[in-house]
Amino acid sequence: MAEGKILVASDVHGRLHGLRWILQNETEADALFFLGDGLYDLERAIALCTQAGHPPAYPIYRVRGNCDVGWPDPTEGLAPVCGRLIFYTHGHLYGVKMGVDMLGEAAGIKGADLALFGHTHAPTMQAPRIGQPTLFNPGSVRDTGSYGVVQIENGNFVCGWKRVPE
Repeated sequence: MAEGKILVASDVHGRLHGLRWILQNETEADALFFLGDGLYDLERAIALCTQAGHPPAYPIYRVRGNCDVGWPDPTEGLAPVCGRLIFYTHGHLYGVKMGVDMLGEAAGIKGADLALFGHTHAPTMQAPRIGQPTLFNPGSVRDTGSYGVVQIENGNFVCGWKRVPE
């Protein structure tokens, strides 16, 4: 199994500084998953990094959240990264503020090994249940200053959180 590192950010809600910091300082990664509620901020952060001569060196997978009104991005996606299949969504359409069972079941049906979600603004990780993937929420760049770092080691996920410096 391949090894690697993915970054996960969600719920920026205007805190451009935090997202820009992630893009400028977390340069060693295989992918960034942006889970919505701040697509405008993501576009602006990418543009600012590119103008400064430091465009992101990894693919960015993105979905729209409930506050990304008018954006054409999908509400969910599947991406193969480092030999693992990752399901990603904002989470509002799966009722994640009331629990993650529906999300886990949907991601399991899709064959995902890892399901990434936001919307609750709370960093969360749930070990896989039978037939379901690991569930991971990076928290909110705006509220908690947190983002996720997922290491893929020997095919397993090691999920953790980091904070954007003030």
